[in-house]
Amino acid sequence: MLFFLNISCSSNLVTKKSAVSIDCPLVLFASENRNYLDSEEKPLTLDNVSFKAEINNYAFNKSCFQENDIRIFPLEILFIIYPIKPTSPHIVLPLYVALLDSNQQLFEMQYFSVSGEMRNDLTTKTYFQTELSKTINILTSKNYPISNLVIGFMLDKKKEELLN
Repeated sequence: MLFFLNISCSSNLVTKKSAVSIDCPLVLFASENRNYLDSEEKPLTLDNVSFKAEINNYAFNKSCFQENDIRIFPLEILFIIYPIKPTSPHIVLPLYVALLDSNQQLFEMQYFSVSGEMRNDLTTKTYFQTELSKTINILTSKNYPISNLVIGFMLDKKKEELLN
């Protein structure tokens, strides 16, 4: 019995692959979707905008890696939040990441929701410009030759009109 357990355990160790470090792709910002507006009130107008957010920077603070057949890109994104007329510190930012191949052709879109809090003074109820840094994990098959990632905010027509 012990001999059988020893063989079965050792065969699992042989077939399990460990994570392998890989090159991280180039990251670009979608210029037309780099800013975001939101409001707690509906419909959104210039008079009731709660905050404006901007995608400011990015970093791969951890190595990109492949584990088995999955490639993982841990992308940390820096957002700058500008309070306009907030009534709550809570914010939610809808984000997309477009995965492009070496010919700059889109082959996959991934969607994320990033949440956080604006800095504020509870006594005076004043909100401050806030730097919000969040990491998203982009997962894809090793069979896709990823060259670039393009990140931007998901905007509806009203938000696009107000930003332009």
